[in-house]
Amino acid sequence: MRLPLRWIALLYGRIRANMAGTSGIHRASDAIKMLMAGADVTMLCSVLIRHGARQVAAIERDMVAWMEEHDYTSVTQLKGSLSQKNCADPSAFERAQYMKAISQFPISK
Repeated sequence: MRLPLRWIALLYGRIRANMAGTSGIHRASDAIKMLMAGADVTMLCSVLIRHGARQVAAIERDMVAWMEEHDYTSVTQLKGSLSQKNCADPSAFERAQYMKAISQFPISK
């Protein structure tokens, strides 16, 4: 989930396209992270195949509870709130993402 999350957060507000959060979204917290990064939608294919359509209601319930607990009134308010565009120091955000990317790159000997 890290790679799409990182790129959605970097691209939010920079391109005129809808973005979908994919890969590893199994819980409400995963969907919330993608939305806060700037995703328009999240893909729940794996969790639905594994647990069935009833999981949608559970994820929605947990998302609503989290949003109420954190004083969000809508998904629109939530969307992109943790993106680079809405960061107090966009340059620091970009540097941090760069450092994470290169630290995960395997070193060959």
